[in-house]
Amino acid sequence: MVDEVENSEQWMHYYHSALLELDSDKLRERIQKAEGAIQKRLQSPTGGEESRAIRDALQNLRVLQQELKSSVAASRGSRHDHPEFSGEYVVFVDANRRYVDVTDGVCSLLGYSRAELLGKTIDEVAAPEIRGTVSETFQQFVNAGGLSGQFLLLARDGRRVPIRYDSKVFPDGCLVARWEPLPSAA
Repeated sequence: MVDEVENSEQWMHYYHSALLELDSDKLRERIQKAEGAIQKRLQSPTGGEESRAIRDALQNLRVLQQELKSSVAASRGSRHDHPEFSGEYVVFVDANRRYVDVTDGVCSLLGYSRAELLGKTIDEVAAPEIRGTVSETFQQFVNAGGLSGQFLLLARDGRRVPIRYDSKVFPDGCLVARWEPLPSAA
């Protein structure tokens, strides 16, 4: 059972690492590592939802690999550039609304360390007055494949942090969002 759980978490870790990598050489390595972990996980018994998520992740990696090949061919080795994955304020969220990776800018904006933010849910960093709507809003993201709009966050020190966001949902239910801090109404 421990091997199965570890195996399940390992493929997701490698998958998200590949999605976050901007250096084309490192991205190529991470895609290969993620594909290997996914193939290994597919050999183990999986449930219907997990099996579908694994296959979707594998397809996403293949698309990313093709984009990388096209990008490298077009620019002769420049960094992989994809708007959803670049910027000072970028977050990756899993299907359970938990942050799985954040940029340094997000940590600075909210006053948390990366270790403190990872594993927190969107609900936990949303301003208290909107926490009741997070689940419904997240489902709208999933149904629409992404959304743009405004959101109110709660920084570690209690400050309200208004942001504008653009997001994309991957077939496995994970989400990437690029934030833009807005001037405070204070």
